[in-house]
Amino acid sequence: MEHKLAVIGVGNMAKAIIAGIASANLPVSEFLLYDKNPATFESLPISEGFRLANSIKEAVMDADCILLSVKPQNYPEVLEEIRALKSHETKLYISIAAGITSESVSTALDGAIVIRVLPNLPMTVGSGVSAICRNSAASKESFDFIVDVFSSAGSTLIIDESEMNRVIGVTSSSPAYVFKFIDAICKGAELQGLDRDALLSAVCDVVIGSALLLKNSPDAPSLLISKVASKGGTTERALSALDESGFDDMIAKAMIACTKRADELGSK
Repeated sequence: MEHKLAVIGVGNMAKAIIAGIASANLPVSEFLLYDKNPATFESLPISEGFRLANSIKEAVMDADCILLSVKPQNYPEVLEEIRALKSHETKLYISIAAGITSESVSTALDGAIVIRVLPNLPMTVGSGVSAICRNSAASKESFDFIVDVFSSAGSTLIIDESEMNRVIGVTSSSPAYVFKFIDAICKGAELQGLDRDALLSAVCDVVIGSALLLKNSPDAPSLLISKVASKGGTTERALSALDESGFDDMIAKAMIACTKRADELGSK
């Protein structure tokens, strides 16, 4: 079955999703795109199969699947506009907003099927991780289509929605932790008289290579750490300094704080 996909809000994440679909040759016969800021379309390769809509109504009316890619605070007005359209409840909706439950969106749309997805920023370079919530109300065909959409720009993690807020700190917010870690290494290099800007690419390659090694290794992270840190060596001394600073506890606190904030947003 081919789908007509309406995209409401064409920001960076939506553009990454669109690019992934296009590159994977998924069964999408037409994209109907709406954004209140027309300038956002300028970087899109508009061609046959892409239609720029002048309103949410125009985008949604001809679609059978709708990607809601607007900020959480804009959901009420967008859902209200969609609800006014005929047969809106028969369409399939993808919601990617943090803190907005699929149940709340479905209720606002008179029982429409909603699949909640949490993509992350690396999706914009085709290496994202998207957490997709199970929904027993969705047909296998519909759910598989959504999984294929997000697999086109990275990998997917299928979870129960009850786990969503706890997963945010694992897959969605964690790229920021990685960026901060890389920035900290570069700052540490600068403190020792090295050119931080010249080293940034090398540090990124170290992180990418280390992650690939771990991903493809049967060894646990702790064992790989021991392979790098020889007894009495430089790495062991560096790790001791991290332990003394409470490195593991800091990461755990950050993740718990992330979950707490997600819970707060979801309760509003």
